[in-house]
Amino acid sequence: MKAFLTTCALALLGLQAVAQTPAAPVFKSNCEDHWSNNGNKGYCEVRDVTLAASGAGQTLTIDGQRNGGITVHGWDGPDVRVRARVQSWAKSDAAAQQQVKAVKINTSGNTLKAEGGNDNDNWAVNYEVFVPRRTALALSTYNGGISIEGVQAAVSFEAYNGGINLADLGGDVRGTTKNGGVNVTLTGTKWEGKGLDVTTTNGGINWRIPKTYSAQLKTATQHGGLNTDYPITVTGKIGRSLDTKLGEGGALVSVTTTNGGINLRSSSMEGMRKL
Repeated sequence: MKAFLTTCALALLGLQAVAQTPAAPVFKSNCEDHWSNNGNKGYCEVRDVTLAASGAGQTLTIDGQRNGGITVHGWDGPDVRVRARVQSWAKSDAAAQQQVKAVKINTSGNTLKAEGGNDNDNWAVNYEVFVPRRTALALSTYNGGISIEGVQAAVSFEAYNGGINLADLGGDVRGTTKNGGVNVTLTGTKWEGKGLDVTTTNGGINWRIPKTYSAQLKTATQHGGLNTDYPITVTGKIGRSLDTKLGEGGALVSVTTTNGGINLRSSSMEGMRKL
């Protein structure tokens, strides 16, 4: 009987250990959707890399360089999982493949960066990365978008030609894009951390905010309209900007644009009215 109980206890411990181990991340990035470029032949391959999590006070830097988007997911695993999708276009299949093989993904110095490609625009590396949720990030792209979800940390980003998608974030998040829209989905009841500060020059803004959310909300456009279905009380005409307390107030969440409209919606996605 004692041996039987001991065996059961060990089995339960084993089950608990399995239950506490996070499932491996599921990457969505693959080579099924790579495209041709000006009629050239294309070649694509994916490379998976595992990195140690950043230590305290360290920042994971991801450099998208000339061509390449960046997608970051927060997860409960202990390390950083990376999928790099490397693509190239050339006059022949052999030349495109040779170019892809020449590209190396450097992971030294807590930085992800492609090296070895030629100087033309006929190759790109797109990154999909799973990081522990408290990982500090510094992201940059030139031709490519940036998406971040499920992270609560110090995050900075910069894009030139690319849209921005932010969801389920906290911490101190700051960034800019020159040509691209900004989509923000807030979750929970308040912003946990210092706040959100994002700007775009040419692009619209889409907010999704729970009805019970608490924050200081700021959003504005110089050339565009503002549409909302969000349950807020205002005095006078809003025009092209809104600076108001939601719920009990709290951290500042700010997204502004120069040229583009603003849509502010409750997370329930109910009907929209125009102010």
